[in-house]
Amino acid sequence: MPKLEEVKRDLESGIPVLIYDFDGREQEVDMVFYAGAVSWKSVKTLRTLAGGLICYATGKEEAELLGLPFQVDILRSNQLLSRLVKRPRYNDEPAFSIWVNYVDTGTGISDQDRARTISELHSIVANLREKRESAREIFYENFYSPGHVPILISRGIRNRRGHTELSIALAEVLGLERSMVFAEMLGEKTSLEKNEAIKFARHNGFHFLEGKEILQEVVA
Repeated sequence: MPKLEEVKRDLESGIPVLIYDFDGREQEVDMVFYAGAVSWKSVKTLRTLAGGLICYATGKEEAELLGLPFQVDILRSNQLLSRLVKRPRYNDEPAFSIWVNYVDTGTGISDQDRARTISELHSIVANLREKRESAREIFYENFYSPGHVPILISRGIRNRRGHTELSIALAEVLGLERSMVFAEMLGEKTSLEKNEAIKFARHNGFHFLEGKEILQEVVA
């Protein structure tokens, strides 16, 4: 694994890292940014160089403080829609919560709009511990749903080992806010192959991390 201080420096500078989950799971690579350093150029990079769904992720504690449920729990509350709740191939329940836009965005989908929504979400999360009630009130006052930025909630790296949990675990190891943004890297017809992602990382000077390396840091 690269030196942690180098990974942290890159993330805080708005440079992404690439994270591969695990053999036998999704076997996908995500491009990951620290939400505290996201700009419209970051969103454009995710959209054009990664290509997958651009998601905002935070920790379970932060989600609970904001009163955010998992999407599967919302669906289960409706008798008909509950039939749609099924386990994916890799057998973990999804990390999705709700989708939001910041109130002062336009349509919400442009690089600039999504960057604004993400930055404002990061600000909320960064203020939750010290200003819980005011941060929560600002969230409900200044965001609306449905929007164009899906919020994902980590279930904890010991309970689920998807990119949501890996990115949040990495933030914890680095001493960053649990506030990350990522998208799957896509190739021709399918997700980008691991070896191609490694070449891409080397060519662009990005750190490439494997889920097992992050796990080793968590348990160290």
